[in-house]
Amino acid sequence: MHRTTTRAATLLAAAAATLCAAAPAPAADRPPAPAAADYTAAQQVLRSGRLHDTVSRFLTAAEHRTQVTGADGGTAGTRHGLVQAPTTAPGFDLKKPVPLYELAPEFVTGKTKPTAASALRLSYLISRVSAADGHQAAVLLAQKQSGHAWELAGIRDGDADISTAERGTEQAQTFMEPQIHAWYRVTGTGTVEPLNKEAGVALQGKSQVSLKAYQQLVAKRYNDKLPGSAYDRKGLAGGYASAEDRPATTVAAAAGTSRPWVPAASAGVTLSAAGGALFHLRRRRRSA
Repeated sequence: MHRTTTRAATLLAAAAATLCAAAPAPAADRPPAPAAADYTAAQQVLRSGRLHDTVSRFLTAAEHRTQVTGADGGTAGTRHGLVQAPTTAPGFDLKKPVPLYELAPEFVTGKTKPTAASALRLSYLISRVSAADGHQAAVLLAQKQSGHAWELAGIRDGDADISTAERGTEQAQTFMEPQIHAWYRVTGTGTVEPLNKEAGVALQGKSQVSLKAYQQLVAKRYNDKLPGSAYDRKGLAGGYASAEDRPATTVAAAAGTSRPWVPAASAGVTLSAAGGALFHLRRRRRSA
């Protein structure tokens, strides 16, 4: 009798261990990552002739701008009007896209608990452009309304943003607070760390804060600037909007920037080298 009882207990323990091993592990606290189908669709867009033509025109215009203004932003040392626009763009490679996360509106309003999964929203897939002459840029792809389809959203000059996006991992995601162009990293322990000067200022010089504390900070900054607010209705720059709320055919210049930006337009992609733009597409500031 004793042996039978012992054997039964052993079998029950083994069965329980098997069930525990088979049970799914709790979901990690991180925002949903793009599916394999998303990356496949994004790669198809990046390999398309139309996108390559757009990037070539962008690099050509960027090279011309460098010749006119000089690499340091000054004059190029030639008489005005004598600089010839380059006829061909340098060769370039497009790297595997990585996710670019931004703040989720529900997190800002406090409608969701302060977790990494609720704080961030996938806004773009972003791919590094590495030109043969050393020029760096980034292609942004936005997800279409349904399915795993992606399309060109714009091209950003320089590699500051793509470099930060590439630092993200499954355990620690990087994300942007686009209104002030601040980059952060949220860790698996639920802390937010600044990754650039703007983020350091936004966190009041702290090396890290909890997600709850960060949620309180952004709520103070943007809770009265969400879509539908009086601030938004006045058309002032800096109103908060999610990726879905952003107009696909317009782009606004960010004060103090000079990076060229190619916005996607319904009739094709047009080049605008007159000013840069934040990823967050804001309304143009109106004069008082």
